[in-house]
Amino acid sequence: MAVCIWSFVFVWISLMIRLGKGQSFEPYETSHVALIGWTQRSGAIKFDCAGSYLGKNIILTGARCLERDGALADVVRLGTAMGSPMDFHVHNVTVHYRYQAEYYYHNMAIIILKEDPQAVSSRFKPACIYSHAPPIPEGRVHLMGRDAEGSYLKTELDLVDSDKCHEYYSPTKKLKYGALLVCCMCARNAEIAKCASELGSPMQIILEKNGKRVPFLVGQKTIGRSCGTKVPGIYTRLSSDGHLPWIVTIARMDFYNHDACMEKY
Repeated sequence: MAVCIWSFVFVWISLMIRLGKGQSFEPYETSHVALIGWTQRSGAIKFDCAGSYLGKNIILTGARCLERDGALADVVRLGTAMGSPMDFHVHNVTVHYRYQAEYYYHNMAIIILKEDPQAVSSRFKPACIYSHAPPIPEGRVHLMGRDAEGSYLKTELDLVDSDKCHEYYSPTKKLKYGALLVCCMCARNAEIAKCASELGSPMQIILEKNGKRVPFLVGQKTIGRSCGTKVPGIYTRLSSDGHLPWIVTIARMDFYNHDACMEKY
């Protein structure tokens, strides 16, 4: 009997590792979290980038997440963090009009899927976008995504004001203007050793109204470690005047009306 119990435990642990599930989450926290993948010549799919489901057939991710070794991203996986992964096929992509590959700025892209995930399964709920400029309520946010070992983690980060962030990021080849806070935001948690490491990992807050708890995206990972170091990571700020209008135009959805977005839950 003891052997059977330990066998079950081993299988359960193996399954959790395979699914990349590091913590337990409420469905509303992760039903929008996506993985961006490329089909290899062997037929296997490699995932090493993240994104967020915004509704309809729209996935928000980073422009630097669309190609690996000459292969274009062709698969989006939802539900991994919930333990029920499902793959969807890429129909088209649109890169932010100001993105330039030689720089980190405006690192944004929208993937249009062939299918609408909500039409396939009601368990997939889209994230909203926090359309107000920082400061974020309480000055703290959550980073959702996989660490280097593939385990999903939710990490609380402290936002770092622009003046402080500039102290850590001097202008470089890919950061020509340093940590340009018009388009970016910085956050860190030096007390935590591990957190999401994939580009495009969503930064979010949870807003509550009438008993509903809904994820609102405030940014997505661009460069740098966000935990285990005092140097803050840099995130693409979604509420920027150069970003949110572009998202609204390409996705053809209204993200300015927070109450309307919450009604989707």
